[in-house]
Amino acid sequence: GGHHGGAWKVAYADFVTAMMAFFLLMWLLNATTETQRKGLAYPWWGGFVSKTAQVGIALAAVGQRDALTPPSVLVLAVALVALPHVVQASTERWVPWWATSLSVGSGVAWIMAVNYDGRVDLAPAVLAVLVAEVVATDGLRRGTVVAAVAVTATLALDVLAGTSQAGEIVLGLFVGAMLRWQMRALLAERAARLGERERAALAERQRIAREIHDLVAHSMSVTLLQVTGARRALLDDDTAEASAALADAERVGREAMSDIRRTVGLLADGTAPTHALPTAAEIPALLATVRAAGLTIRSTVSGDLDAVPAGVGLGVYRVVQEALTNVVKHAPGAPATFAISATTSDVTVLVTNPNPRPAAHDGLGHGITGMRERTEQLEGALEVRQVDDEWVVALSVPLGGSSEPSWRRRLTCGLHGSRS
Repeated sequence: GGHHGGAWKVAYADFVTAMMAFFLLMWLLNATTETQRKGLAYPWWGGFVSKTAQVGIALAAVGQRDALTPPSVLVLAVALVALPHVVQASTERWVPWWATSLSVGSGVAWIMAVNYDGRVDLAPAVLAVLVAEVVATDGLRRGTVVAAVAVTATLALDVLAGTSQAGEIVLGLFVGAMLRWQMRALLAERAARLGERERAALAERQRIAREIHDLVAHSMSVTLLQVTGARRALLDDDTAEASAALADAERVGREAMSDIRRTVGLLADGTAPTHALPTAAEIPALLATVRAAGLTIRSTVSGDLDAVPAGVGLGVYRVVQEALTNVVKHAPGAPATFAISATTSDVTVLVTNPNPRPAAHDGLGHGITGMRERTEQLEGALEVRQVDDEWVVALSVPLGGSSEPSWRRRLTCGLHGSRS
């Protein structure tokens, strides 16, 4: 008899070990399916521990009732506990929370229906783990429903058995709620980080778009002005002037392509030095290029442009470039004035030209928007408006130590007292 009982134990132990190994393998293969479907980020081993604990504790509870060796019909209760977990792990099918709770709860109720004379019954612990899992993965409301049903059923069985272990289920409810809260906080943090990365990427794309727009718009405007001059020279049979204008157009185009390649390369590398891009010191060369294209412009440069910080200088250069581009595009042939002043406290720029032809206003929107964005980044002030019979662009950018009222007053004076 002893030999027969020992053989049963060995065979049964081998069977349980094989089933647990199969369960582990299937769960490892489909570990993240459930949590991904529910939009959660629990580690793969969390669900495995929970489901394995439910089956293992149910086996132990059956063992407490001497129903494992030899196996009795009560072992089928363990099968009810394991059924939804095995189905989900082996077939990758989603088992609803209520179906899992019904199957596991029925198995535990079957086990608890058999009296246990010991001090601590392990069967209610299965329900505690189940409640914690439902709350953690499906929410507090559904977990509370499962907990309420489990506590009610356990209390009824406890009265019959003369014990009270419903507190374990309440503990499982609190553990699941804690896990759920931590997961929501983690997901919120990840969403915030993702949002920051997306905003940073968008800002970078906008920065590159502004740089390319300024380069292309300026070079194309200057090139078209030179081509127009060449066409007029050809009409007058002045081939020498036409050839010179076309040569200048070719030079500007090649320089623009070189600048675009350089700018894209520098902007693609976040560690690229800012000084490799244009600065305020290159504004006189920009004026010379516009003059060579045929624009009549009177300019005044005061102060040390080399002393302007590289980051501020780049922004000022791009705003000036866009302002001159608008003059070339919308008021070709009209004389313009340009003044820039650099002090230890700020940099101010004033560009004026006769009012552009009425249709010209249609193309000013994007360029002015880019100018305003650059000015905001520099914490400066920009005014673009019509003053009497002139179109005025006034820029003021503070440097270290300047106060806002002073440089805003200077900007207002630069507008010749124009109304707001």
